Amino acid sequence: MKKFFNKTIIGFIISVIFIILILRTVNIKESIEAIKNLNMFYVVLMVPVYLCSFLFRAFRWKTILSENKKIRFNSLLNSLFRGWLANCIIPARGGEFYRAHYFGKKEDISRITVMASIVLERMFDGMILFLILLFLISFIYSNPHLGKVAIAAGIVFMGGFISLLITAKLYKNEPFKEKFCAIAAPIINRDFFSKIFNKISYFITSFMNGLEIFHSPALLFKSFLYTAGIWFCEAVAILLLIIGFGHFIGIYGALFVISVVAFASLIPAGSAGIGPVQWGYIIALGVFGISKETAFAVSITGLFFTVIFIFAASLASGAITMFLEKQENKTGAVRSHDTNEVVQPCLCPINEND
Repeated sequence: MKKFFNKTIIGFIISVIFIILILRTVNIKESIEAIKNLNMFYVVLMVPVYLCSFLFRAFRWKTILSENKKIRFNSLLNSLFRGWLANCIIPARGGEFYRAHYFGKKEDISRITVMASIVLERMFDGMILFLILLFLISFIYSNPHLGKVAIAAGIVFMGGFISLLITAKLYKNEPFKEKFCAIAAPIINRDFFSKIFNKISYFITSFMNGLEIFHSPALLFKSFLYTAGIWFCEAVAILLLIIGFGHFIGIYGALFVISVVAFASLIPAGSAGIGPVQWGYIIALGVFGISKETAFAVSITGLFFTVIFIFAASLASGAITMFLEKQENKTGAVRSHDTNEVVQPCLCPINEND
């Protein structure tokens, strides 16, 4: 609880610092005027496009968790909306932990397994955004400073993905496991250490279960395609919003903006990334000669309608999920609670007699 409180305070301070810096350079009256002139027709067009990005997210998540065959798509989608709604409230993207807990409990899957799949989602997102931003900066929008940011982010996400890949492959490598267990045997067969090792072993096996996709090149490729679809939809949605403010930057421009904003949102700020996200919009839209006032208006408007959409979608998907569950109960199609949990053996067998 204390750690959560400290995290909240730090996130709040970061948000305040960014907002103060932004407000010192932005004329709020002009931003309000820009919002008043917003063409709501384009905001309405955003809704189905933004919804499509969540459908792609749900399909990707189902692909990552494909080892658990009986996961319901409506449950995935509802958990996504709930997690994103929690992100709008909990600082530093804490909603991802809530999503792992909620979905794991609902589908009877280890929370650690679900969290591993969410970590992998972020790796997919980071790599695709890195490639998009690197391409655009290299060939269309020359910006040395953002180029350095893109490369730094690429190193983090590419390194993270490769590390997970190597770990998953080693976990499945029986000769490696046998050597490891042979070396560790004198320690883990002692009573005190065996209990600790059992807990560590459970964590490792559960986490690795969320990375099963690494053993299927076809599913990896499919997940990359879904990720590309996610960010294309996000870019189209932001393009429509910018058009609503009377500016047109094209699809490449929208991809550039959404990439910069997404990386800015990684800064562990307060609820919904307030502060860094607005700063990201101002930096990205400034490349196209759009004023700070308009960029700030775009960011605030986007945030407002995103929260409204996610709140409504969370309620709607929750109601649909409840209705479908009631229908299952009426028809007697009640699933066993142990259907989805994939049980994996202990990392190393422990000799109880020693």
